[in-house]
Amino acid sequence: MRQTIPKKNECVFSSRYLAVSVICSAFSLAIAITPVIAIAEEATKSSILHQRFNSVLSAPAIRNPQPTEKKPTSATKRKPHRLIRRPTLPQSGTVATAEVTPQPGATSLIPTPPQQSSDESGSETTKSSESTVQEPSISTLGGKQAPVSSQTITFASPIPTPSAMGLIGSASPATASTSSSGASNSPPSRMNRLISEMPGMSQLLSPPPRPASPPPPASPVIGLSPMSLSFTGQQGGSNPTNQPINISNTGGGTLTWSASDNAGWLTLSPTSGTGNGSVSASVTTGTLTAGTYNGTVTVSATGATPVTVPVTFTVATAPTMSVSPSSLSYTASQGAANPTNQTLSLTNAGGTLNWTASDNASWLSVSPGSGSGSGTLTASVNTSGLAEGTYNGTITITATGTTTNTVGVTLTVNPPATSSATLTWDPNTESDLACYRLYRSTTPGVYGAALATIPTGTTNYVATGLQMGTTYYFVVTAVDSSDNESLPSNEVSKSIF
Repeated sequence: MRQTIPKKNECVFSSRYLAVSVICSAFSLAIAITPVIAIAEEATKSSILHQRFNSVLSAPAIRNPQPTEKKPTSATKRKPHRLIRRPTLPQSGTVATAEVTPQPGATSLIPTPPQQSSDESGSETTKSSESTVQEPSISTLGGKQAPVSSQTITFASPIPTPSAMGLIGSASPATASTSSSGASNSPPSRMNRLISEMPGMSQLLSPPPRPASPPPPASPVIGLSPMSLSFTGQQGGSNPTNQPINISNTGGGTLTWSASDNAGWLTLSPTSGTGNGSVSASVTTGTLTAGTYNGTVTVSATGATPVTVPVTFTVATAPTMSVSPSSLSYTASQGAANPTNQTLSLTNAGGTLNWTASDNASWLSVSPGSGSGSGTLTASVNTSGLAEGTYNGTITITATGTTTNTVGVTLTVNPPATSSATLTWDPNTESDLACYRLYRSTTPGVYGAALATIPTGTTNYVATGLQMGTTYYFVVTAVDSSDNESLPSNEVSKSIF
């Protein structure tokens, strides 16, 4: 059979533990014996008092006693004696006294246990106690009460307490009033010395506090801004501008997030990240019909509650645009004035219409260049510097969400056109008439050199080479043989169109 030999430290600990057990047993025995000794002493005292009282009752009555001189005896000189010898205390301490008055017929009294107090330095002092016991009053048969003297019993034997041995902290029972009678210092506690010799004993009696567990790490919290998105588009039109979603960590730890959506017309970029970031949300009109579409963006992270952002996409009805007339035609003569302007009528029969108008020829212009809804456009041409021939141009009208409309424009430039004017006047009757002179101008009242000289006997003239779109003014004068010229005739005009 194999025997296990205990280690040296274990043997030392076991022997010291046995010593502690022996000390505790002695302490318990001292506490149990002390009240028994006190009860026995009280019983003895009570028996002596009864014997004295009975001897007084049994003595014969003396009538008219003569005064006699009392001689001092040993009984009258006897001083109250102490029933318990006061042992010599290691140090002077506070003495507590208690006045005890027993009930008639009581045969025993239990003294008040001694008290302990601790000074400011934490050392404990055992206090002795004194008890003053009043003898019981016993009445005679005739109703008279015999005088009974009181004696003082002092209990000076200190009762050891756990605090005096250093096992527990000092405590002062509140059963008697105490008064300090000087500073006292108790000797070093044997338990303290035992603890100093046994390192493991202090941990058994007062185990060290457990270190507080660290608080759990804070979890990340997802913060989003804004908390909702709204897009507006037009059926068949261009896509709306992208909108951002800002992501932040409003808690602790590290935020590792991912973003997702639940709509085919909605796209996110990027879809994951760490820490603070931003997600760009974009929508595609595509083939969506007019109406309102709802989607959701969900941002999730490890250890955090997911957060959602609602997305609304409103698609408006596509506009329907028409332009009339569908073509324009202009005719002009070379060098002549520009043709008259023409107009285009634009009509919208659908949703919101925002249109623009443009042309592709330098001689052609359209106004205004842009507008909303229905309206009127003006087209004009400029023939300045154009040679004879035919010119073609296009006016283009575009709008979001609808088809593009085009209007063809044709300009014809003819060669310069000429005309004539026939002039007649009354003949001059003077005999020396030599000829007539004809003047022409495009400004009334202002004439230069004569256009033609007409011989006598002729009273008409045909003016040729007159330009289209011009107004001409004419006058005639008579000239005699001496080359004297009369005043001009009345002025006539001719407009060529």
